[in-house]
Amino acid sequence: MKFLHLTVSFVLYCNIVSVLYAEPIENKSHEEILNDTRLSRIPQIIELIEQKGRQALEQGTFVEAKSLFQKSYLLRQAIGMRETEGGAKVLHQISYIEQKMGNQCEASKLSRLAKRIYRQIGVNIGAVEFESQPSKIAQSTCADRISWASE
Repeated sequence: MKFLHLTVSFVLYCNIVSVLYAEPIENKSHEEILNDTRLSRIPQIIELIEQKGRQALEQGTFVEAKSLFQKSYLLRQAIGMRETEGGAKVLHQISYIEQKMGNQCEASKLSRLAKRIYRQIGVNIGAVEFESQPSKIAQSTCADRISWASE
């Protein structure tokens, strides 16, 4: 009987400790976030992830920033916010990071996709700030598909 009581107490303790030391939401994959979070909270989480991405970008940690912005875009895509001004801004940020990392093909594809979205939603592209344009790469040298985003 004491063994059973001790086992139950240990299991309860482990559950309480795991709740107290939960992993930050921005460290979870986009699938985990979608499975573990109410739909109404997803836009707030997207904003948090994008804020962390901007901080990483300011610090020059391009791999981390790219990962955060990609997660943000995938979350946007999952809840139907892909082809919005916010989605285009995220794609533009990833394009900028790809360019800084020397991935000109990916940067060019992402930039074209962001511009297409801006045009679709009626944003004047001349009014949108493009910090730096990816170099013009012949489209035939690059694959058409963005490797991490489903269409």
